[in-house]
Amino acid sequence: MTLFVSGYAFQSLSFSMPGLVRDWKLAEGMIGPLLSSAIFGLLLGYLVVAPMADRVGERPVLRGAMLGLALSTLLCMVSPGIEMLALGWVLTGIAIGAALPSAVSIASRQGQVRWRGAQVVGIYVAFSLGFLAAGLTSGWLVPQAGWRAPWAAAVPLALLMVVLLGAVLPGKRAQQEKEQAGRPLAALFDPRLRTGTLLFWIMFSIGLGLFYALQSWLPLLTAREGLPFSSAVTATSLFTLGTALGALPMIWLADRMGPFRALVAMSGIGLTGIVLLGTFAARGGLPFHGAAMLAGIGIGGGQKGMVAAASLFYPPAVRTTGLGWALGLGRLGAACGPLLIGYLTMRDIESGTALLCLALPVPIVMAAAGLLERTYGRIDRAVHHPPSQGREAR
Repeated sequence: MTLFVSGYAFQSLSFSMPGLVRDWKLAEGMIGPLLSSAIFGLLLGYLVVAPMADRVGERPVLRGAMLGLALSTLLCMVSPGIEMLALGWVLTGIAIGAALPSAVSIASRQGQVRWRGAQVVGIYVAFSLGFLAAGLTSGWLVPQAGWRAPWAAAVPLALLMVVLLGAVLPGKRAQQEKEQAGRPLAALFDPRLRTGTLLFWIMFSIGLGLFYALQSWLPLLTAREGLPFSSAVTATSLFTLGTALGALPMIWLADRMGPFRALVAMSGIGLTGIVLLGTFAARGGLPFHGAAMLAGIGIGGGQKGMVAAASLFYPPAVRTTGLGWALGLGRLGAACGPLLIGYLTMRDIESGTALLCLALPVPIVMAAAGLLERTYGRIDRAVHHPPSQGREAR
């Protein structure tokens, strides 16, 4: 539920952009930096705030993150100008970035080793469902009550989570877990881990860059082609639905061929969807909407698979550090994605061509996942720390 609320609040920012740009008469050059301000906040949340959970426990960090999310969203609602709005988006990103690693950490410690990856994927499905809910509600709220309206629902939801998290989660982590958690960054470059660490950083950067570029810009790119707002909402909502549904083939493929080979397959699906999305951008209609959903399945399923694979790859002693840094540095790519699309639109590049440019880095993700498979093998079947059992150790 925490990630559902976080996803809803984050995606509400994007669906408010068309009305915001129109009412405030923003230049296109301002849109990319504004969208990236929330990504910058996510980066700060991952690298600065989230590690505090290793010292004080997940409950206070999650509750503080939800309280911060409520206040930052309220700040966005009342912002009179672009400067305060950008500050609100940064604070929103910090709150969400603080919440995600703690939620994943809780999921990765539950149940049998074989199914922990599936549990982490399930956590991220809730995040995608929050994105989907933002799309569905924005399609009704924005025409009725204006572009600020979607943010209003996020405030009480976040405050409700502050109360529920206090009642459900334990107040402190076990002492043994505290001693194992939060190891130095240098531990990620142990000879057994460093190849995987670098490859995960590359995959997360590209994967998140693609995800946030499409999630943030798809409504505006659709509007640039003269298509109605309803078409923008439909395409973005189907993309978001695809990111949630992508968890199903990802789990199925990972169980049969391993998480790394599954990532290669899901990236191929995402590549196909992006190419079709760019091809049909000017036409709209069913082919465009279907391509949006296919792209969401590949990109969203692959992103969830990356998180699950990283949680299996790193041993408990460095899992929080490894996952936090992969997600955090991945946000650098997430910030670059919207900026790239913003640059292309400033150059008057057609929406379809801009979307096709997003397909170029996907083969790099496929190559990185293939190299991880070749180096470490089936990490989801390892009894002990995967790299010590994998091919690199031999």
